[in-house]
Formats: sequence, C-alpha cells, structure tokens
Amino acid sequence: MALYKTKGELTFEKEFVETLTQNGWTYNKKLDNATPKDLENHFREILNQNNYSALNGVKITDTEMSEIMRNIGGKTPTEMNEFLTGNYESVLNIARENPELGTMDLKLFWRDAIAGGQMRYEVIRQAIRPGKEDSPENVNRRFDVTLLFNGLPLIQIEEKKVDVSIKEASNQIVKYKSEHKYDGLFSAVQIFVALKEDTARYFANEKSADLFNNKFFFEWLDKKNHPVHNWKQFTEDFLRIPMAHNLISNYTVADGDALKVLRPYQIHAVNAVREAFSKHEDGYVWHATGSGKTLTAYKIATLLQRNPNNQVIFLSDRKELDNQSGKNFSKFSSNSDDTIFETNNTGELIRRLRSSKPGVITTTINKMKIAVERNEEAINTGHREPLVNVMKKRMVFIVDEAHRSQFGEMQKVIRQAFPKQNWYGFTGTPIFEFNKTPQDQTTESQFGPELHRYNIGNALSDGAILPFNSEYVSLMQVTNERTGDEVEEEQIPDEAYNSDEEIAQNYRLKVVKWIIKNWRRKSEKNQFNAILATVDINQALNYYRLFKKLGQEGKHNLKIALTYSINENGDTNQKQRSGLAEAMKDYSIRYAGSETAFSLENVGVYIDDVAKRTARTEAQYKNLPSDKEIDLTIVVARLLTGFDAPRLNTLYLDKLLQYQGLIQAFARTNRVYDKNKTQGNVVMFRRPKLMRERTEDAFEKYAGEGSFKKVFRPGFHEMEDSFKESVKDLKEFTPTPEVANDLTKGTEKEQVDFLKKFRNLSKELQYISSYSDFDWDEHADEYGMTSEEFGYFQGAFKNIRDNLKQPPDNDSDPISLKYDFDDVVITELVIDKEYVLGLATKYLLDVGNLFAADEFNQAADKFAKAGNRQEAENIREFVSEERKRGDIPANYDARASYALHQSRKKQQKITKFVNEYGLNEELFNRLVTEYEATGEFGHEQALKQTADINVAKNNGHEYRNVLSFKGSVQRAWRKFIKEDLAPYIAGEK
Repeated sequence: MALYKTKGELTFEKEFVETLTQNGWTYNKKLDNATPKDLENHFREILNQNNYSALNGVKITDTEMSEIMRNIGGKTPTEMNEFLTGNYESVLNIARENPELGTMDLKLFWRDAIAGGQMRYEVIRQAIRPGKEDSPENVNRRFDVTLLFNGLPLIQIEEKKVDVSIKEASNQIVKYKSEHKYDGLFSAVQIFVALKEDTARYFANEKSADLFNNKFFFEWLDKKNHPVHNWKQFTEDFLRIPMAHNLISNYTVADGDALKVLRPYQIHAVNAVREAFSKHEDGYVWHATGSGKTLTAYKIATLLQRNPNNQVIFLSDRKELDNQSGKNFSKFSSNSDDTIFETNNTGELIRRLRSSKPGVITTTINKMKIAVERNEEAINTGHREPLVNVMKKRMVFIVDEAHRSQFGEMQKVIRQAFPKQNWYGFTGTPIFEFNKTPQDQTTESQFGPELHRYNIGNALSDGAILPFNSEYVSLMQVTNERTGDEVEEEQIPDEAYNSDEEIAQNYRLKVVKWIIKNWRRKSEKNQFNAILATVDINQALNYYRLFKKLGQEGKHNLKIALTYSINENGDTNQKQRSGLAEAMKDYSIRYAGSETAFSLENVGVYIDDVAKRTARTEAQYKNLPSDKEIDLTIVVARLLTGFDAPRLNTLYLDKLLQYQGLIQAFARTNRVYDKNKTQGNVVMFRRPKLMRERTEDAFEKYAGEGSFKKVFRPGFHEMEDSFKESVKDLKEFTPTPEVANDLTKGTEKEQVDFLKKFRNLSKELQYISSYSDFDWDEHADEYGMTSEEFGYFQGAFKNIRDNLKQPPDNDSDPISLKYDFDDVVITELVIDKEYVLGLATKYLLDVGNLFAADEFNQAADKFAKAGNRQEAENIREFVSEERKRGDIPANYDARASYALHQSRKKQQKITKFVNEYGLNEELFNRLVTEYEATGEFGHEQALKQTADINVAKNNGHEYRNVLSFKGSVQRAWRKFIKEDLAPYIAGEK
C-alpha cells in the first residue's frame, strides 16, 4: 500500500498552507498572486504600524519608501543576515523627505522577540516575479509559498508532486536565482526549502546561482538523527513558530561571503545545551569529528553570552587549537553584536575577566588554571582578588576536544574556584569505561551526561563526512634464522621497525617507495595532500631524510615538510634539535627564498606555517601555486587531532593507534571538499593485521554495531566486482560509444538512462582507482572495457549531457532542472587538445612523413570520439589551411598558431554579424566575453541602443517597427553567440 497519494502541486500547496496556519502562521489570502508592488505596499503598511512613535504620526512617503527598498535590494544574503541578527533590533536609518523632520530609525525585525507582539508571521502563495520585456528568455515566474516576517520574505518554499525528484524543486530555485528573481524585497530571503510530500531539503541563500552546492542542501533529522520524510512532521518541526524565527535569528551565520544555516544535529545540540543550562545542568555533546563542532560551539557560546549575567569561556587544551578556534569565532561574529575576546597570555585573560564588557573569551585551559591559581594566591596573601568581579557571574565553560585526558586535573582546580558554573564538553570521541584515563575519568564523569549524539555512522549517512578507504600494507618480512620460515606479525619485535639496523632501514625504504609509487593514485593526481604519522621523532627524522635523499636522486618531486615539538616523548637531545633545524632550513629555502626565515629561535612561527600550509584553509594559503604547497607532512603527534584540512585526503600510518586516538587521526582525511574528493584514504604499514583489528574495534565502538562495513569502502576484490557490474550494466544498454552517441537523436528517457548508468560507472572508477591493486591496463579484458573505450563513452556522456542542458525553444524549463549530472568527474584523457596539436606540429613540419600524418589523424579521430567532435573538426580545418599556406618555419608550434587562428576566425564572424545589424563591435565583444565567462547575457541594453534598423533592412531583413527590430536583433545575437561562435569559443579553452 502506498504511503502517499499523488496530489497536484496546488492541492498539496493548499494543505501545506493550512498546516502552516496551525503552527503559528497567518495566511494572508489578499496577497495571493501578489506583485512586487503589492508586497512593497504591505511591507510599508507594517513599517508604519511598528514605527508609529518614530514616525511622529507622519507616514512613510513614496520617496522614503524608494530609499528603504534601495537599502534592502542592495544587500547580499550575508549582509541581510548581519542586518537581521547583528543586534537585538534591526534598525534602518533613513533621511525624511521633509528636512525639518530629520531622520527616522525604522525597526524592521526583532532578533529575540519571538512572537512577542512585535513580530508578524504571514504566509503567502504564488507571488509573481515578473520577467523583463527586453529579455525574451526572462519570463514571468511564480514562487509557490513565501513566509513573511514583518513583511520581509525570509523563507521561500518550492513544492513538487511526490512522483517528481526533489532535485527539480531545488534546481528550480537555483534557476530563478540565475534569472535574478530574488531582487527587491526578495533580496532578503535567507533560507530556501524544497518540499515534497515524502521529503524536504533546506539550504541557505547564496550571493549568486553558481555558488549553490548540493552538499549543503540538508535533510531534516529528528533528535535521534532519523530523517523526517513526512511533510507534515517537517512543517511542524522546522517551520513552526518559534522554530522558524530561530532559524533566522539563531541558526544562521554569515561566514565571510557565505551564508550558512546550521545542520539538523547542530540545531538539536544547541537546543539541548540551552535546555540543560536552563536547569543548571552540565553535559557533553558527542558530534563526529569533521561535522562542524566549532560552529555549533560558537552558536551555543554566543547565545548564552547574550545574558550579561553569564560569562562564557571557550577552552582548548593547546595554543594551536586556541588560535584556530579564536579566529573561527571572530570570523563568525564579525558585523554582529557578539564579541569574541582572544587571549594571548594569562595576564590578558585576567584583564578580560575583570572587565565589565560582555563577550565570549577563548583561551587555553592552562591559562585559565593559572588565572585561578593567581586569584587563590592573592586571597592567601591578603591581596585584592583579581577575579573578584567575575565570581559574581554564572561561569559557562565550553570545552573543545573534551576527550583529552589532560583536562582532568586542571579542570578540578577551576571547578573549585567558582561558586556558579556549568561545563559543556564537545568531542567526536568520548572517553568511556573501556578507555578511561589513568585517573579513572570518563567524559561523563568530567562533564555530566550526554546531551546530544551524532556519531560517525550518523555523519556518513547524512553526507556530513566521507567514507574511508583503508589499506593494510605488509612490508615487513622477518625470517626465522633457524627454520627459514617467515615470522608471524605478532612475533616481530619493535626493533625491527624502529632501529637503525638493516631490517628497519629496508622497511622504511619500502614504505617511502610505496608512497611515491602510489602518490598520484592516492592524491587524485596531486589534487590533495597527505600526512605520514610516525611512532617517534627519530623515525620522523629518518623518513624525512630518506624522502630528501630520494628527491635529490630524482626519484620523486614531492614537497615534504616535517613538524614536531622538540619536547615530544620527553626527549630534547641535540639530534632531534638539529634534525628539526635541518628541516626548517630546507623549508625556508623552498617557501621563503632564504636559509634563515625559520629557525629554532622562531620555531612556533614555523610550526604554525606548516599547519596552515598543510590545511590550505586560510585566505593566503588557499590558492597557492603548486610549488608553494606541501604534498606530504611528516608528524609524530601534531595535526592528528583538532586539525581541519579539507584538502587533505590521505593518512599514512607507521605507528599503532587505538580507540579515540585512531578515530581522531583517521578523521583528518574525510572532510567534505568537492566532487573530486570521494573518501578519506588511510594506509597502515606497521603491524597491519593488528591495526585492522583495532580499526574494526574502534569503529564498532564509536560508530555503532556493524558500522565498519558502512564507514569503510569494501575490500579491493569486492570493489572490482562492483566495477565489472557497472561496466556490464552500461554496455548492455549501449554496447559501444557509437551507439551511445546516437542517443542524442533518441528520447529523453533513453538519454537520461544512459547518463545515470555512466555516472554510476564513473563513480565506481573513482572509488576503485584509489586502491593500489588497481591496474586497468593489465585487467582490461577481465573488466570488459579498456581505459580508451571509457574515454569514448565519456565523450558520449558529455555530448548527451550538454544536449539535455540546452534550453528548449518554448518557455518551458530545460530538462537539466529535473536531473543533475554535474557531480560526474570528467577523467583526464591521454589524448587531449594539446596532444593532438603536438602531433599536428610534428606533421606540419614534415608533411611528407606518412607515419606522422597517420599518427595525427588517428589521434584526431580518438579526440573526436572522446566527446570533442567540434574541436577535432576545427583542428583538422586548421591543419588543412596551414598545409595549403606552406612555408612552415623550423620553430613552428601548432598550439600557438591554432589559438591565433581560432581567435581570427571568431573575430571575422563577429565583425560580419555586427555590420549586418549596425551594432557597436566593442560592446558586442564585451557581451561575448561575459557570456563565455558566466554563461549569461548581461549588459545588453547598451548594445541594443546601437542597433540600426536601416542597416539591417539594407542587408535584407524586414521588421514591422523599431520595437520588433530591437527584440529580433537580440534573439539573433543570442543565437549567433550560442551556435555560430560555439566552435571558436571551444577552440580557445
């Protein structure tokens, strides 16, 4: 029996609106089919009512309203968020039209006055978003349902029938964004909802259509992390008042230019901590590493700090995490009234605690302990207490990385000092009885009960983190001298791995060679970087010098960095100091252009730079040239916990880990980044059999029973079977690439079915390619497809996908709204444009060489079959013209000549076209450049003014009138740019 009956969209919409009215919303039927002017007038009416005193009885004039709309329409989503949530009241200062009245401070929104009499919550249907008369493709649109907060449209919902993909609803929103329908009052929209009877997605507004990312379209989960599929439950949970108001006020944050809305588990955690705080109870939040604990903690900290009687302190256990958290907190709080105080030393912390200015303090637990001890010392010696003022407040301690055992003793000292306090720990790996500290502490004994859980299994199912691919590589071979038999792993002594004996040296050399051999495979062709974690500092130095030696011998070109604390493992001997100094000197030369930029005198600066260059998250490190990046960072313990590096995808382990340490280290690799990053890779060299057992045990404990198979990719042979099955499925549908290409003449269903099957194969290829055992060339017969044949199928995929993306001739939406295949990674082919033009150079320099001619023609054929027919045709035409021209110089390069050839051809066509219609060529070139860059037509109005109807008539065109001419020439140039210039645009890329 079906769970849902298929309803028409309008019937569903009516039921949806009725449900909203039962959850705090008022349906304003008068605004059905509202025009922009209708909504402005309604907004104006509410402004007049809410600001009666400020207006002194003189209502807002038309001129003043225009200024108000200019302010609202000119804001980006983040600017609007800062305006709405930056203070208790959102106030717009506008000069009155009558100078004698001065200015007016208009209150638009009350951040914390939920349903407090100052807020009006209304739902409207089918708001009209008009098209542009001078833009034939920009037609009228209607928004299904919009939620108004004091007349401001802050949440907009698009609905679809149950038998339609939810993707169609979200794609529709993105399309409307690209058509600039979110202007005027609708610039204020903060959150979008795509809704069906059986599912929903919500996501934050973006500055432009191209910035929307499917990875941040969230499904609503209940407190137990179960997906909410029923639309009524979703409406009651997510869109009811006061929840909807909280979404805007408390559960969004402007992070730079990006507006972020909290994920469901973050919202539940914030609510759980606030509820515990209201009851004066402590507790901890268990959220998987990589799931955004910092943002959750920031929201909790700032919400609790809004009460000036509280003092919130965010504690880390070491300086690097304190710096990282402080910077993140400060970034989140910019342009709001939430103040973040970072403390560089204990004296600064004490001064901040004595200050009456409210704000969240970020510091280390060690600084906090010292501050308390100084206060105790002052009491004991009869001096004035430095912390006497803060003792009157309710202290709230929010602790990052709460699984660390170091907190225990220091926490006791702090707890004894304050009369009123609450503690909330954040951890991805709580400490339980099975791994409790030497002091018999668990996370619960330190912080109280679990308040909310979102473990690794939850995060993986929700797409908040990526799965793992683990490989257990056995490179250590020890033979029993007496029997000649190979010694079992558990019988191999540690010295065989750690010593300077030949057996250990050979082992390390094998590890290094394995990493070098598989580097491109694991790094996805150098797109991502890696960490090598070693058992101690001596091993780290041995590996560093080994990589350095092989690099000098030309065996690899990897950029290697080394970082450790000189005091790690309690060993401060000269060998380790000189080893770090050596690495710092090499690092200085490579990254700073001198030998002395980093030294033992500024080791902290060096350690910080290595971490930032490895993470590549801060602005100055995000877009480094490849020669300034780090490929592999060798560590002992650093960077294995609390280190956020989305572009790091592989961890090589030559050390033993277990329980929380293992989970934390693995979690460095599986942060979500882009479609090219599909998993976190972990390769274990030391005692691989034992590490497999420990890995399975740790994930069973921290992700739930049976989770190992869910969290980790299957073994290689299982992946092989899956890859073969995908090949078989594709080839049963389209036996050859030629058959696939012919589908461009087939039905939409046939084309979409092929795209889905190829996408599945492409993803399977992405997964299996990361395994060191994968060798496509060797096993092509077994797999049923060669890599070259895959390239041809990929060409068919590109042709069909691009065909479906073309807008239809009528006003209906393109097929691409229904389906999304942009997540497919296009594999780099051996035969590309540069390769074909290289062979063209060889051929044109020796046209009598039949082998060179044949080589060029075969490559051009393959290039065409791989989805580049037009480009291949352009190159053949170019080569033919070059042959006829003759006189090829000895230093001839077809690549440069072809680029110039295409540019000239393109400009000739443009000149002919603009002359045909009397258009300004400079303005037309600007239009073409903009279209090539964005795929959109902008700044057409100025060009349209240059069109000359008499020139067009003299060239054989006929028009009824000037208005008809202007519209016709616009359609003509759009068709010309999309179709006639397409071969030359392709040729430039």
